[in-house]
Amino acid sequence: MDAMRSWAMAICFACVLGSILTMFFPDGSSKKLLNMIVSMMILCVIFKPISSLGKFMMKLDESAFEVSQYENDELNNEIASNAENIYASYLRENILRVLGENNISYENVTITMDTLEDYSISIGQVEVIVKNEDVGQKEKIKSLLKDYVGADTTIEVITA
Repeated sequence: MDAMRSWAMAICFACVLGSILTMFFPDGSSKKLLNMIVSMMILCVIFKPISSLGKFMMKLDESAFEVSQYENDELNNEIASNAENIYASYLRENILRVLGENNISYENVTITMDTLEDYSISIGQVEVIVKNEDVGQKEKIKSLLKDYVGADTTIEVITA
């Protein structure tokens, strides 16, 4: 707050000094030059804090820290586990929607997933337990789910 007060006082002082100088200077071309010099002086005083801001930003950059130094394996594992659960839930709901749209009766859908070292999630296996009336549609179910889930996932269709 003191810096702001001193800045305001410097502006006032520059304005008063400029007014006094122009009052005692005779009219003519030299007074126009003096007015321009006084105006530039007042502008310099007004914009002085901007140059200080640049120094502040440089100090801020020097004091910046790396977030990686605060990494926590337990927290990362918890985040990966939650992400895996959320994605498994999302995937399960969409598989149920695909089965429902194709009039396929099911008992249960189980999804096996793995979280890799880089915290990416891979789908290992999708297991669909179908009701007895849809036993003949195993290949159709596998085809539908391979198209939806991806080609490198193992899909098992089991009857109840």
